[in-house]
Amino acid sequence: MIDRKILLGAAIAAGALMLVPGVTAAVARAARPAMRAAMKSGATTYDDLRRAGAEAYEHFEDVAAEVRAEMDGDGSANMPPAPGDASSAE
Repeated sequence: MIDRKILLGAAIAAGALMLVPGVTAAVARAARPAMRAAMKSGATTYDDLRRAGAEAYEHFEDVAAEVRAEMDGDGSANMPPAPGDASSAE
């Protein structure tokens, strides 16, 4: 666990940096490229995950449509009996 003295020292250092004129602006300018890179990476990951989710949803819809077609047509007779189904015991 982090020692309380370390947290107190970090808080005092951060407060002192904000009190010194120009330091906050310099830190913000230096951090801007890293922030932009992180946001770009996050946006790319979001787009990839959204695309993968859409593909999975489309696949699920295809399977559900096949099941509905089998249930509506003669395909239901060709389906194997479910395990433990009373009608499958002979």
